Amino acid sequence: MDNLIHKRANFIRYSYIENMGNHLLAFENKLLSNGIDVKWIMNEDELVSFIKSSFAKNFYNKVCFDVSHFPEELQNGANNLIKEVSFEDLDNNSAAADYLIADANFGLVDTGSVVLFNHKSKNCFNKVDHLIFILDINNLIVKSSDLGIILSLYDKEMIQGNQKSVNIISQPFDRIVANNNQFDQSNSYSTQKVDITVLLYNNGITDTLKNEKLRESLYCIKCGKCRQVCPIYQLNHKHSPIDLLKNNSFATNTKNSDIFESTTLCGNCDKVCPVLIPFTRLFISEMEAITSHDHNSAWQDFGKANTKRIKINKLNGKIRRYFLNKKLFKNNKKLLNYYMSQQEDFYNLTKSKAEENAN
Repeated sequence: MDNLIHKRANFIRYSYIENMGNHLLAFENKLLSNGIDVKWIMNEDELVSFIKSSFAKNFYNKVCFDVSHFPEELQNGANNLIKEVSFEDLDNNSAAADYLIADANFGLVDTGSVVLFNHKSKNCFNKVDHLIFILDINNLIVKSSDLGIILSLYDKEMIQGNQKSVNIISQPFDRIVANNNQFDQSNSYSTQKVDITVLLYNNGITDTLKNEKLRESLYCIKCGKCRQVCPIYQLNHKHSPIDLLKNNSFATNTKNSDIFESTTLCGNCDKVCPVLIPFTRLFISEMEAITSHDHNSAWQDFGKANTKRIKINKLNGKIRRYFLNKKLFKNNKKLLNYYMSQQEDFYNLTKSKAEENAN
């Protein structure tokens, strides 16, 4: 059953990614028709610039941030432009905020909705004048009926923990405000619309989309499962498997040779990925691309070995692996010890008959 769900999830992501441009335009039109403003943001500099320009006041705009990555330029009050308000103070009404800026998990193309789950600010969406949602442009789902399948792929504690919250926002909603007019005693409270803006955030995603070999990395739903099973990430907490792919996927960036020291090609991430991203195949493609332009013979040997991982796992490959590892990882003791301690096949991959016959 799980395998069928994973295949369905892979198809859901494929359906969006392979026609991303048209679906994005349809999503934008639907948002606008729902009364939600839309802005296209290319990179972090544009993101910071937009947020700063959005503030109506000159100083001490009261802002609550619910984002995974907090731009450094907006930290520490941004030269008195921002007065940060915590979730707790906003939630219990001990402080007010003008803006709430939050990451959105998904967008639903057919309804023009944004989806957020397990957000700390979940009870605060109607307590501010302005909501700004940051949505990566690869995180859209074409049909809202498929949302349940995608959410089912997360660990239960991630979406059914203490908060148990999934918020779907399709249009601006009313917030209750106090009537400060002392001469009007007929009504102590009134309502006003919360202004909502969705930032469609590119941040290099279209560069990845152009790379046919790495396009499948955009299927990621940020469930974190690859991080949990990666032995290298557990050692150094530097790159999760999906982050490692993203670091090497941008056409404008120099390829990052960290990929050689940050994966053992054990295949664990392949096994747990709920949307069936072929991590190992994509890592090998990247290694081949890097070594083709790298004149360091050690990296070239390693790249060649990766493309022949079945051969190198044969009995006579143990000595070759030993000297290759000593050569490559002499300055990385933790990783070297990990390689040397493996009792099973070095790459820990299931050999298909086709591969065995080919060798």
